[in-house]
Amino acid sequence: MKNTLTNRTFKTPLGTISCALKSNFSFIETQNAGHYKNGTYEKFKTSAFDIELIEFKVKQPNYLGETISDSKCWIWRITKVKNIFENLEIKVSVSNYPKNAEFNFATGENLDAFEIKNDQWKLHIGTEDGEVLNYRAENNDWFPTRLLNTKNHWQDITELNKSSIQTNVPELKTGEKIHLQYLTAFEKQNSEAINTWIAVDEHKSELEKWIGII
Repeated sequence: MKNTLTNRTFKTPLGTISCALKSNFSFIETQNAGHYKNGTYEKFKTSAFDIELIEFKVKQPNYLGETISDSKCWIWRITKVKNIFENLEIKVSVSNYPKNAEFNFATGENLDAFEIKNDQWKLHIGTEDGEVLNYRAENNDWFPTRLLNTKNHWQDITELNKSSIQTNVPELKTGEKIHLQYLTAFEKQNSEAINTWIAVDEHKSELEKWIGII
């Protein structure tokens, strides 16, 4: 049984999106909060980790010149600071959705995602897939090279379900750090448009530039 340490929500026409951090411990302490150029951050301490949670909206228009109605995105930057075992989990899920909502998987190159739609709206929720995470491990880019999966060439830490994305944060050593991102976007229904899918399929480096982290 895990404890919910903190939870962020986003109300949309297709339900309430929840992005929750869970742990086998219950301790969490807010350190400080502030702003980036295009986002806000809050920093926490848990039993074993220093965590920065960044909240932002996607850049509009996108590189194809398309726009969306709205978005809410979260980046978790997690650093192990104490040599004790703490089992962290991040879960993004949807609740209170309309009875006529349809769910479909919408994965693509570099992306794990699912789609929710009805006759009026469509929404995508996405995160980096295991291949991208493994590529970042190869380059020690906010994913420890020690955890490089040389057998399958992808990371098996994220579970994609009908209405949720769940990531089990791998066990880190003191000083190791990990970046995990979850992007949500919705727009009026248009079967020919892919703007919400494109909105959640974004590289870590591009997001950092947009937010103003680098």
